[in-house]
Amino acid sequence: MKNILVTGANRGLGFELLKVYIQSGYTVYPLVRSRESAELLSQQFSDHCIPIVTDLTTDDSIKDIEHTLSRHTTSLDIIINNAGISGRGSLIEDVDTEEINRLFNVHCLGPIRSIKGSINFLRKSDSPKIINISSRLGSLSRMASGEFNGMGFSYSYRMAKAAQNMLTICLSQELKDEKILVCAIHPGKLTTRGGSPDADTHPSVAAHNIYKWINEMDIHSSGKYVEPGVMEIAW
Repeated sequence: MKNILVTGANRGLGFELLKVYIQSGYTVYPLVRSRESAELLSQQFSDHCIPIVTDLTTDDSIKDIEHTLSRHTTSLDIIINNAGISGRGSLIEDVDTEEINRLFNVHCLGPIRSIKGSINFLRKSDSPKIINISSRLGSLSRMASGEFNGMGFSYSYRMAKAAQNMLTICLSQELKDEKILVCAIHPGKLTTRGGSPDADTHPSVAAHNIYKWINEMDIHSSGKYVEPGVMEIAW
């Protein structure tokens, strides 16, 4: 039985990933913030679903993840860092520094905490993988090209995703010798709340594309930034 941890798994893309992996025979550890969300998932997926209730915006989450995993398994095959929040201010006059702090905490420090809590379990897998759900908006190359000019995307989200991409690069280089594969994924322009004005991809479609990509990953995939089934993205 293979094991996967998915953050932000109670709705949207995270929930669709949870369904795909349970249907594929994995034991899934969905990370959620409330006991109510955990109970709903446990009721809906009685088999092979072991929720972890914790708040990734605090360092306490590291121990919470370690504790729950240690009670149920000795190894973890995949982490998908999916949890995220959107931002608002798209003009410098409207930029809220507190909002920037919140988004950096969720998109950058959150994945660090989930990885610190589970890295020793990953090291016991035969094929360990870390997947960071990024965004096309984290690409410095595409941003610099002017591709997204006038579309009203927030400073905080773009900055946080660019920083998360740097985390992905650093991790892929550090963990290469341990054969832990690390990549960043732009899941597509998702039709979710807070989605972009040009959204065109249902989260269920994105989840299946991501599942297929992860299954096909090899050592040459590590360190890449991709939209699964579509293209590799320039950092």
